[in-house]
Amino acid sequence: MRVVVKLGGSLMKYSPSIIDSLQKHLERNNGNDYSILIVPGGGLFADSIRTICEKFEIGDDAAHWMAILSMEQYAHYIVDKTGVNSIESITDIPNGVSVLLPYRILKESDKLPHSWNITSDTIGAWIARETGSRFVKVTDVDGVIADDIVQKWMTAKELSRMGITCIDSSLPAFLMENMMDCVVVNGIYPERVIDAVIGKNVIGTHIKGNI
Repeated sequence: MRVVVKLGGSLMKYSPSIIDSLQKHLERNNGNDYSILIVPGGGLFADSIRTICEKFEIGDDAAHWMAILSMEQYAHYIVDKTGVNSIESITDIPNGVSVLLPYRILKESDKLPHSWNITSDTIGAWIARETGSRFVKVTDVDGVIADDIVQKWMTAKELSRMGITCIDSSLPAFLMENMMDCVVVNGIYPERVIDAVIGKNVIGTHIKGNI
């Protein structure tokens, strides 16, 4: 089974334990059946790029590629802390857990708009679509919150009407257009990430894009 896990930059402190938990789970449970590709967020690196772009009035195209490179910085941090394999191509994803260095594949394809509305969330969904993978978004909150309640199930259309959430503004439309689902879970609890990856019911938000 192929799974793309978008690992939020807000989880920089927790990312080593998340990766370690995924690897140990696969070792204990016939991990050869799973190919888990980590798509890194931008986090502090992307925040600094946004500040620089605003201060020096950098155009959308340059800002886009600078932000993609910030994802690579987070990827190298993950590799340094965990020893996980890094890959630059999605044509032959290995079994086990690996982390994507996204600049090359995105530069070669260049299919997504160059905008701050397109963050690593939509990029992760695009990678999942291209690889035929399930898509899991791992962040630092329990899921999408509405009326102070974590929503267990919702459609991408409902999500698109909510305004600012823990998900980038372009992702709902992408999920609807490609009839994709997404599970949002809190990575501070690695066991939830594991459950989401293997398809169990989990505390979080299940977003249906095919309704």
